[in-house]
Amino acid sequence: MMEDKNKRNNWTRKKIDETKKKINKEIYGKNRQSSLQIKLDDLAIYINDRITRHGIAKGLVFIQEDLNKKILDIEKITLSILFSNNKEEQYNYLLEVKNIIRVELWTDIRFLMVNKAITPGEVTDLIRRSNEIESIIDKWISSI
Repeated sequence: MMEDKNKRNNWTRKKIDETKKKINKEIYGKNRQSSLQIKLDDLAIYINDRITRHGIAKGLVFIQEDLNKKILDIEKITLSILFSNNKEEQYNYLLEVKNIIRVELWTDIRFLMVNKAITPGEVTDLIRRSNEIESIIDKWISSI
């Protein structure tokens, strides 16, 4: 019975990549994920890793859950953008994504800084990552 449980939860990097390809083929009709989704995934992994290392001991699990929820909200909105043909609707969705990144996400990150759950170097890296995401969003906005 213990062996069955280990087999069910055995997610290797190869299995994750294969599953992502299947999901992306279903959603986007191609094997690649959009660059914005990749950057958001990277941001989520980075934040979760840092909070797990520093913040869990400080009782910041709620902030971690809130950040993850916001990143998932952004990903849901970007999927809506990809499926929408209405340019005005796409534009409004993109502005909503920018607002979530600039205001809501950074409010939580600021709270983590104040409570010393992340270091100044990690904040610099988060700024770099969020700027990359915003540049992708700006490219989307300019292409509409």
